[in-house]
Amino acid sequence: MKDAVLRNLETKFKYLAGIVVVIFAILLIRLWVLQIMEGATIMVKSKQNQTRVIRIEAPRGIFYDRKGNILVTSRISHNLSVVPEDIKDKPEVITLLSKILKISEKELREKLEPNPKLSRTPYQYIPISKDVDPTTVIQLLEEKFNLPGVEVEEVPVRSYPYKDLACHLFGYIREINDQELEAEKGKSYRLGDNIGKTGLERTYEDYLRGVSGGKNFEVDIHGRPLRLLENQDAIPGNNLHLTIDLKVQAAAEKALDDQMAWLQKYSKWRNAKSGAVLALDPRNGNILAMVSKPGFDPNAFVGVMPQEVADKIYRNPLHPLTNRTIQGEFAPGSTFKPITVFSAFMENKVTMNEKIYCGGYDSIWGKKFKCWIVDNTSGPRSHGLETVVDGLKNSCNIVMGELSRRVGPNVLAKYSRFFGLGKPTGLNLYPGEASGLVPDPEWKRKNTKEKTWYPLETMMLGIGQTYLTVTPIQLAEVYAAIANDGKVYRPQLVSKITSPSGELVTKFNPQLMVDLQISPSIRSVIQQGLTEVIGDGGTGSSAFQGFPIDKYPVAGKTGTAQKPPYDNSGVFACYAPANKPEIVVVVFVEQGGSGAGGAAPIGRKVLEAYFNLDKPVADIASQSSAKATPTVTNNTEAPSGSRKPATTLTGTPASVPSTENESNEKSIPRSQD
Repeated sequence: MKDAVLRNLETKFKYLAGIVVVIFAILLIRLWVLQIMEGATIMVKSKQNQTRVIRIEAPRGIFYDRKGNILVTSRISHNLSVVPEDIKDKPEVITLLSKILKISEKELREKLEPNPKLSRTPYQYIPISKDVDPTTVIQLLEEKFNLPGVEVEEVPVRSYPYKDLACHLFGYIREINDQELEAEKGKSYRLGDNIGKTGLERTYEDYLRGVSGGKNFEVDIHGRPLRLLENQDAIPGNNLHLTIDLKVQAAAEKALDDQMAWLQKYSKWRNAKSGAVLALDPRNGNILAMVSKPGFDPNAFVGVMPQEVADKIYRNPLHPLTNRTIQGEFAPGSTFKPITVFSAFMENKVTMNEKIYCGGYDSIWGKKFKCWIVDNTSGPRSHGLETVVDGLKNSCNIVMGELSRRVGPNVLAKYSRFFGLGKPTGLNLYPGEASGLVPDPEWKRKNTKEKTWYPLETMMLGIGQTYLTVTPIQLAEVYAAIANDGKVYRPQLVSKITSPSGELVTKFNPQLMVDLQISPSIRSVIQQGLTEVIGDGGTGSSAFQGFPIDKYPVAGKTGTAQKPPYDNSGVFACYAPANKPEIVVVVFVEQGGSGAGGAAPIGRKVLEAYFNLDKPVADIASQSSAKATPTVTNNTEAPSGSRKPATTLTGTPASVPSTENESNEKSIPRSQD
């Protein structure tokens, strides 16, 4: 009996021993798998569970004007970031956080859902609220102990302290999209990063963006930071030193705003709501001011844009995102006439002392081609006998029409292209320049339904009308060539790029594009005519009453471009001092009436700012962004015997002509100044 019991116990012991061996074998195998096969993976997960990483964005580079004034910089924004893994199963944290942020728990949980496009670990901080207000930041810090996995970060954010000043020049930044992410593959961009979209922000993105840094924290079981393990500082982007002069830029912005407001309120030109101003140094191509109206506040693109702000920008029929200085294509009107004079002299079709009779109407075309002086409400209705200089001074259409008839359309087109019209100037600024259009009979034959080029169209081309269009920067280059004895420099906006510590990264020297080698005698005639435009009796004299022309002589040309059914557009181009040019200014005021009354007063304000003839500006930032107020006076007074006031003019604007010719020549617009 005793032996039977022992045998039974021995059997049970063997089974039990076998079970123990199997259990230990399983444990050993599992331990081997965990330690050897999956050891590295588990170690990574363990460290992730013990540490949290916060990515620190790098500040973008600073923009300086040519005198060292800061134009664009970065400010500190408080962003709220969370680790979804730390709070998703803690309803009390979700409830408290939603209460502080004043959003629903449902919306908060949606923000915590993983984004399949973003590559991240479950224990990585993700931003759920940017630019948090100070009151909310204080509440979050007070509840920090009750909000594990929640951090308030100080993040550099792009800041445009002057708001809409030079907005088209600076451009704006926005979160990178899928297409850009693919195009910039290999440059360490991630979804959620900002990237330059337009203007200098886009053109010099690679210099401006900097290198991101980060912080690595050790946390407790609840996700609360215990100590800082690693800190890698972000490296700021490089700085741009611009050719822009802040004072001149602000003066141009204010002058254009004020003048458009004045025209809308006190004249018949109620649609004067858009325009452009460009100023450059003809000696090196440096752009001193670039203004396009209407504009926008680049700060609106930083963070979440309210719907009402988006509507004002994207649904505005005046297209505020368009940089009219390089993308607007306008008829130049009478500002084109120096090219007509140049063409006639180059082809030996006129002499300096020859006089051409202006009876108000062309001897062949009659009322189909008339001089603006015919419509004078007071004073003479014709110019009489005029030299070429007189023709420029008085902006006589009859003189210019006769010169155009003598040289023909192909010659006019040739010398237009000689001065750089019909092609981009080469300015390095995204999204690039429009080319404008220099028409000729061959172009019309290929591009319009009406294949015939009419003789009357040649005369209209000579006064800056028909299909001819230019951009403001192209017209500025034309007048820079005249001012600088034919030497044309590539326009530029950036003089140099420096590192965050101030070391030179690269320098941009003036680049001579072409030397037109204009004959001194021809240039002298053109300059004399342009100078007399501003002098007594010239079409631009009323806008420069009281200006110290004796000290700072101005050579300029007024122009009024027409394109039915819109209102007249005013154009003005000038350079000063005429005897030693330092600055070229071009002004376009769409549907702004005449060049004399609508555009020239703006050019004067720019010159006053450049030569320090204006009153000191106490607060450029506030003035540049303030609403325009009517401060311009006597802008529509015409010089005695020259032209009628802008408030009584009729006509249409300088916009892109139709590519199809009208059925008859009567519809071709006339030019006024």
